[in-house]
Amino acid sequence: MDGMVTYIGLLVISLAAGVAAGLVRGKFSDSQKKYVSAAITCLVFLLILLMGLKTGSNEAVISNLGLYGLQALLITVGAVLGSIAFAILFERLFFRDGVR
Repeated sequence: MDGMVTYIGLLVISLAAGVAAGLVRGKFSDSQKKYVSAAITCLVFLLILLMGLKTGSNEAVISNLGLYGLQALLITVGAVLGSIAFAILFERLFFRDGVR
């Protein structure tokens, strides 16, 4: 349990640091936005790779993959549909006047 609390704490601190850096930095030029976007994309792919390595090295997960398959599919579909729904809701609530 302590490891989980530490992990979540680090995630929250990282998020807060990123928000603070964005607020302090202010506006970004288009070239800087492209660089940040490319960096984020690379880091997401790295995260997915590392998650795959961790999952593939866990013998309990691999041996029970058939049992976890349907649950994982349902959770994934739910997460994707929820993300899409909240993105649409966010856009309609905060970008009504067309300013993006």
